[in-house]
Amino acid sequence: MKSPIILYWCDPLECISTILNHPLFHDQLDFMPRKVYSTAQKLCRVYTEWMTGDNAWNMQSALPQGATLLGTILSSDKTNISVLMGDHVVHPLLVGLTNTRMNTQLKSLSNSFVLTALLPVPKFLHKNKHMCGVLTDCLIHQCLDIVLQLLKEATLHGVMLSDPVGQSHYCFTPLASYSGSKKCPNVYAFSSNLVIASQNKTITK
Repeated sequence: MKSPIILYWCDPLECISTILNHPLFHDQLDFMPRKVYSTAQKLCRVYTEWMTGDNAWNMQSALPQGATLLGTILSSDKTNISVLMGDHVVHPLLVGLTNTRMNTQLKSLSNSFVLTALLPVPKFLHKNKHMCGVLTDCLIHQCLDIVLQLLKEATLHGVMLSDPVGQSHYCFTPLASYSGSKKCPNVYAFSSNLVIASQNKTITK
């Protein structure tokens, strides 16, 4: 590389807090996992939201009594941000919550996802393309460790956050989902496992 790498990011907990206490989401957030059945005999389970699934139910059961589960969604895809001024490419990292109902998440103007980082995509000078790929993956991992550090700490120890009506919740923020380009799942596996491992450590206590 001929120029230094710059990582632009903000606190993901602040991003989550922005979503959680957004006044437009006051009736679009689910704070408790639930099991939904199609009949009173409970013969057929219905899955409509992430909070109706077994993962949410199991995670909530492992948290301290009265704690709130905030499943974190990470989304990223390679994007060209300056076509006529240097042709700069980055991975915008968006964060959202599984607690937000699906019909709200699917609306592009709902602001249910917040930009928390611009992960750099540098051009290395090494002639071996495989080595350049390895260096890029290592850089992404290091950037994610920096950006998600506070999120992982909240997964382990919890954090106090306010909802749209001003009530405080003792929240835990395990990684629930990641979506992105075809290459990104392998790139993000390392940091994703760290967040999930933190949640497992909480469960074993």
